[in-house]
Amino acid sequence: MHVGESMSIASFRPSQQATATTVHLMRNNNEELTSTFKSQEGKYRDLCNEISYSLSREIGSSGIKIHSISTRPKTLESFLEKVNRKQYADPFTQCEDLGAARVVCLFMSDLVKIREVIENTFQVLSHHDKIQDGDASSFGYMSQHYICRLSSENSGPRYDHIGGLKFEIQVRTILMDAWANISHYLSYKNEDSIPHTVTRDFHALSGLLFVADRQFELLADTALRSAANAENEIVHSGAEVSDINGDTLTALLLKLFSDRDPSSAFDVSDLVQDARNFGYTDLRDLSRDIEAGLPAALQDEIDDPPHAIFPDDKDDGRYNRVGIARTCLTHAKPEFLTMMRKKWGTRNFLEHEAELED
Repeated sequence: MHVGESMSIASFRPSQQATATTVHLMRNNNEELTSTFKSQEGKYRDLCNEISYSLSREIGSSGIKIHSISTRPKTLESFLEKVNRKQYADPFTQCEDLGAARVVCLFMSDLVKIREVIENTFQVLSHHDKIQDGDASSFGYMSQHYICRLSSENSGPRYDHIGGLKFEIQVRTILMDAWANISHYLSYKNEDSIPHTVTRDFHALSGLLFVADRQFELLADTALRSAANAENEIVHSGAEVSDINGDTLTALLLKLFSDRDPSSAFDVSDLVQDARNFGYTDLRDLSRDIEAGLPAALQDEIDDPPHAIFPDDKDDGRYNRVGIARTCLTHAKPEFLTMMRKKWGTRNFLEHEAELED
């Protein structure tokens, strides 16, 4: 009995000492990591700024509509937690997301388009598709992850201190991002952390969002086909179309004013609403009145050219397609002008038109 007790005490004391030594080593290691991390913080801030600039420029020039681009340098607390959790032997080499970006797009098809942009803009070291490669029954609704460096084309003093640094880019749809943010808020990092009572609901919701993403994709495809069909019928085939909607009016404006700058979908929708409020139910009647008012509208444009309100707007003294169409209607139908003046209150109608459309 005494021997057993003695052995127990003897075996316990080294364990305490080992624990104390481990804690001491971890504290010293964290202090060293903290010092190194702080010395490199500025580089990763500069890197994130460069990533944001490059992604915004290239995605914008490609014509891909996205929801947002965000970047962040990793915080010290997050860095130390990850290093200790993963037991990195070489933290600043193994931790590949000290600089990171997230692109939130609209549709699943955009993921492929953005991948092409990333591959053409940066040096991609690895790509992990957590959407297609993941287990269908696994937790979560994930994203695509890229580990990158700046391209070799990014050289010179501006890039010397950041050129060799790794960074991560995540790409996900709005619904993927919603899932990630809500599950993060609920502190469910992985499958094991979900209470058994809500596991089924979480899997069902994940699947529902995946189906919703696919349905939004189908809706976008349908909208594109509708616009293409309207253009083909009205512009190219000369078919008689009566329905007034955003697609048919866009096609009509292209047919009548192809030499003018196109208008935004928002502005076209606004004109559709105005036309319907005025009583138009047939696109052919609307087209006839636009054409009837065109000579007077062109003379107005010469006598009192519209001017851009915002510095970045094009200012060529000409209305865009919606602007000229609405001005035509005010001359063809004086009641339309009266309606528009009531809509905009005491503001001068044509002044508003220049502000809205140019």
